[in-house]
Amino acid sequence: MYETLAALLIEEFGCEPDAVTPEATFRRLELDSLSLAELAVLVADRTGVLVEDSDLGLDTTLGRAAAEFTAASTVPFPPSPPAGSAA
Repeated sequence: MYETLAALLIEEFGCEPDAVTPEATFRRLELDSLSLAELAVLVADRTGVLVEDSDLGLDTTLGRAAAEFTAASTVPFPPSPPAGSAA
C-alpha cells in the first residue's frame, strides 16, 4: 500500500520523489486537508480500499497512512443503494 500512496503523491500531487518517504508527513509534502480527502478518494478508486480522510491528519506519516489503508483493506465498501432509491 505504501507504494500506491507514494505513486499517487508523485503522479497526482506533484510531490518530489526524494521527499516521499515513510517518515514524511503530509504537511511536509505541503498537502492540505482537501488534498488528503482527494488522496483518500484516489486510493479508493485505485484499490477499492476506503479510509475516512478524517483518519488521516496533516502530521500523519506516509508509513502510518499506509498502515491505515492496509488495515482498512479488510473492510469492504458500503453497498450502493439500489438504482432509483432515495439515498
